[in-house]
Amino acid sequence: MSKQLQTPIPDFSTCLAWVKLVSAGFPGSGKTSLIKHFCDSRFSAGYQPTVGADYGFKVFRVDGIDLRVNMWDLSGYPEYLEVRNELYSGCDGVLLTIDLTEAKSVANIDAWMREIAQCCLGSPGQQQQQQSSMPDIVLLANKADLKDKRQVTPADAAKAAAKHKLHLYETSAATGEGVDKAFRDLLQRIVQRNRAAWAARGVKME
Repeated sequence: MSKQLQTPIPDFSTCLAWVKLVSAGFPGSGKTSLIKHFCDSRFSAGYQPTVGADYGFKVFRVDGIDLRVNMWDLSGYPEYLEVRNELYSGCDGVLLTIDLTEAKSVANIDAWMREIAQCCLGSPGQQQQQQSSMPDIVLLANKADLKDKRQVTPADAAKAAAKHKLHLYETSAATGEGVDKAFRDLLQRIVQRNRAAWAARGVKME
């Protein structure tokens, strides 16, 4: 994935529907590996922290519509909050990722949800009036393959997801478990939400 900070401008003359996804979550939770697996079906075992943000895209067909899925991999470190704030803007979906081998990942979900809401909707007063503008968010409980190192129980993950009304997927970027289903389900919800608007713009549908 190539590094850049400017979101590409949609070109509807291609008849593709453009979708913007961003990742969020604790550093080291596997956000980059999940996106690489979806884009390229590959996995790197070494950990290299994302500096600021990384970008990749994939053309993907969902429910008869060809999507250009633009994916922003956002660094989870506090010093990159301004970068995240800029790139949350206009996103259709958020991949909120936790690490099943780190108990503190679950404890941080509340803070990440506050950040997403504030960046996407503004102040708490504005948030109450604009809930329909929130992006679709999925909770990816990653590193499901590391069963002997697991610190987050299925019940704890399910409780956290239910609290924020999030769709929960246990995933493994190493084995591919749950990755394609999580992305496809998220994209299907985005398609359902935007189908009428895309049709009005001339996006090709079957």
